[in-house]
Amino acid sequence: MSNEVYEIAIVGAGPAGMSAAINAKARDKDVVIFESSQVAKKIGWAPHVDNYLGFSKVSGEELAEQFIDHIKELEIPVIKEKVVQIFPMGDQLMLTTNGESYQVKKLILAIGVVQEAKILGEADYVGQGISYCATCDGRLYKDKEVLVISDSAHHEDEANFLADICETVYYIPQYEEIKDLDDRIKVVREKVKEITGKDLADKVKTDQQEYEVDGIFILRETVPPSEIVAGLELDGKYIKVDREFKTSVQGIYAAGDCIGRPLQISKATGEGQVAALKAIEELAQE
Repeated sequence: MSNEVYEIAIVGAGPAGMSAAINAKARDKDVVIFESSQVAKKIGWAPHVDNYLGFSKVSGEELAEQFIDHIKELEIPVIKEKVVQIFPMGDQLMLTTNGESYQVKKLILAIGVVQEAKILGEADYVGQGISYCATCDGRLYKDKEVLVISDSAHHEDEANFLADICETVYYIPQYEEIKDLDDRIKVVREKVKEITGKDLADKVKTDQQEYEVDGIFILRETVPPSEIVAGLELDGKYIKVDREFKTSVQGIYAAGDCIGRPLQISKATGEGQVAALKAIEELAQE
C-alpha cells in the first residue's frame, strides 16, 4: 500500500477528469489521476470537434493534445492502473487497483459512459463466478480452469497472471491484434453469446460451442461503478449525483458522461471543474 495520502484522486482522464485535476491543482491541492488506458482516448478518436468554445476548426487529436499538454505543464501525475474497488474508511477512502492500494481524502469519478453488462446473463452473476479483475481474484482459482473475455490488449498482462496460477486459461479477445499473450493461454476466436450456471456462473456459450469452467473474468477498460463502490446509487445506467456532484457515498463525487446526457466535451469539462471545487470546499471544512 502507498503511504501517501492524496487530497483529491480522480478516476478517468477524459475531459471531466482532466478539468477536475487542473482546477484542483490550481488551488494547490495534492491531486492524482488514475487512468488504465490512453489519456484523452475518446477525444482523439473524433475526426473534428466544432462545438467547443474557442476551437472552431480542430480535430479530436489536436484537442486531446492540448488537454494532455495542460496536464503535463502542471505536472499532475497519472497512475496507469485500473481502479477495481473503493472502500470508505472514516474520513478517508482506500482505492485499490490491479497492482496497489492508495489512500485518498476525496474522490471524483470521471469514468465516462457507465459500463453496462453487455453479455446475456452477465448481470445475473456479478460476484457469483464473474470477476472484473484477474489480479484481485485470480488466486481463488488456483489449479482450476478459467475463461477470460477481454476487450483490449491492455488486459493481456492480467491473463498472463492467470496462466501462472490456473491449470487452464481460455482467452476470448474482442479485438484484432494480440500483443504479448503467454503461450500457455488458449486463444479462442469465437463470439460470446451467453453466460449461464446454477448458483455460480460456470458456462460460457459461444457461436460455436460451450465452455464449462470454474471462473469467468471479464476484462474491460473500466469496472462497472456499482462494482467499484458498494452502495453507489445509480439513476438508470448513470451515477446519481446531487447539484454539488456528490454521489450517495460520502467523499465521492462524479462528473462527465458517467452522470448522464448530453455527452458533450463542454458539459464534461464544466462538471469536472465544479466537482473539484465542491470537493475542495468540503476539504476546507474538515
